[in-house]
Amino acid sequence: MHFFLQIHLFNMNPKTVTVVFLCVIVCVCGLSTTDKTKQNDDIADIKNRLGHLEQLIGQLVTGNSSSDVLKFSASIGRDEHVSFSAYKNQTQSNLNQRHIIKFEQTILNLGNHYHPEDGIFIAPVSGVYLFHWTITNYKSYAHTNILVGGKVMSTTTTSVVSSSYNSGSALVIVHVQKGQHVWIQTCCGTGHEVYGNTLALDNRFQSTFSGTLLYSVS
Repeated sequence: MHFFLQIHLFNMNPKTVTVVFLCVIVCVCGLSTTDKTKQNDDIADIKNRLGHLEQLIGQLVTGNSSSDVLKFSASIGRDEHVSFSAYKNQTQSNLNQRHIIKFEQTILNLGNHYHPEDGIFIAPVSGVYLFHWTITNYKSYAHTNILVGGKVMSTTTTSVVSSSYNSGSALVIVHVQKGQHVWIQTCCGTGHEVYGNTLALDNRFQSTFSGTLLYSVS
């Protein structure tokens, strides 16, 4: 209910807002009484008031006087929280092309939709996602792609431009269907190296893969 009000109060005229807040005050007062008495009949009364309030707000917002307006409020929900951030904790060298890179450790993995055992993220819902990855190596190179459902969406390259560590990063915002797999893999030749290490204060370099759901699309 709080989320419903927060989304739509800005679209109401002052008279409507006043009515809504008066209804909220009535329900809150009743709820405080319920907390004190703990009587079942009072709880049932509060539930009934909240139901009528939800229906009233839905009618005011949509201009629809039908009792079916409750379906409108129910359809306004939060997107599932889907985010992950993973890093590589061990270096892999001499990789062939089309080798899926496993980022073995996770810092964040809401919903556990990223699978560190194989390096693949599986979208739990259809929507627009943001992905970012960084590949680091030492005196070597790596050409990598990000694939969504087997289709290349972006690429990045690290080249031997110094006698030390090199890195390349890329960010992509893409539409992903529910159940599609997303992963990072090598491309374009052989001999790729992907640096990995543990997280520590003296570790200045890392290879990472992160993603988050921006919003769902039905």
